[in-house]
Amino acid sequence: MHAFKKVYKFSSLMLTMMSLLLLSGCALNMKVPIKDPSPSNASHQVEAVKQTALFFKDDQAASDKAKLLGGTIPMQMVYDNKPFDAIPWIAQHTVKEMAARGLPVTLATEPTAATSILIKRLHIENYRSNGFSPFVTFTSLRAEVETPQGPRRVTAYIKRGKVPVWSFDEIIDPTYNAPLGLLTKEFAAKLNQQLFNSAISDDQVQSLVQKINQSSGADEGGAYLDVYQLGFGNNALAIPELVKYSVHSNEYVRLAAISSLGILKASDQVDFLKKLYASKAGLWQDRAMALKALGDIDTAETRAYLQDQWALIQNRTDKEANWTKEILALYL
Repeated sequence: MHAFKKVYKFSSLMLTMMSLLLLSGCALNMKVPIKDPSPSNASHQVEAVKQTALFFKDDQAASDKAKLLGGTIPMQMVYDNKPFDAIPWIAQHTVKEMAARGLPVTLATEPTAATSILIKRLHIENYRSNGFSPFVTFTSLRAEVETPQGPRRVTAYIKRGKVPVWSFDEIIDPTYNAPLGLLTKEFAAKLNQQLFNSAISDDQVQSLVQKINQSSGADEGGAYLDVYQLGFGNNALAIPELVKYSVHSNEYVRLAAISSLGILKASDQVDFLKKLYASKAGLWQDRAMALKALGDIDTAETRAYLQDQWALIQNRTDKEANWTKEILALYL
């Protein structure tokens, strides 16, 4: 009987390993080299204000610090051939992004005479259902920034996926580097709202819209970055165009537009976003971005709506419910 148990345990272990290898395409514990993102080139109209030093502190619970990565396939993130130290990297590139937009910020090494930004949670979850499906990542951040009005919550959330064709290395840039770059840009945009509330010009909005509208075919793949820039630009003139892009045929354009409605706090689009989230016809990712946008708008109405959605799914354990709970936890 004892021998049978040993064989059973060994067989179970082998099945688990084979399943992981099938899911990962032999990428189990593969290294994920992290690259520095390129800063934006959209300058803001900034009123004369004094230089602001930003101090970033890793204020995560011990359990969260130990779980930067989670999900279906174990992987190792590295930077300059060393284990990836995520919080200093995000601090550095968030400040670089803000400076590139013309915002008067510097990165402080001490909290004295600086605005403190507390990183409450940073997490990257991956998922793959089988060896032929997309490899998907969900990259999220929750932080608190000190303001004269008290602490303010700041979040970011990006979903990306890629089907590897020739090699599993193909997933690294689309599902790790691109989302981390977008995370620093969304973080920078929201810190700007809290600290300066500067914006790109109306002419810049119109130029971006024209560029997006002229993209077609192969160009559509990169158009989503310009759609995000409309959200990061903090100019409400972009809202009507973002509503149009929210039903775009290209999924990344669509997700960028829906997310950007929240970043711009488009309170006049709450009903539209609720309808989008409640739709049974759309994809989960579209509904997820609508929920994120409602969280970013952050009114009494949207907060109550998010509480209602939590109550509806809190006892569910299916994957989509768990992913939705992760988004809700950023705001509740």
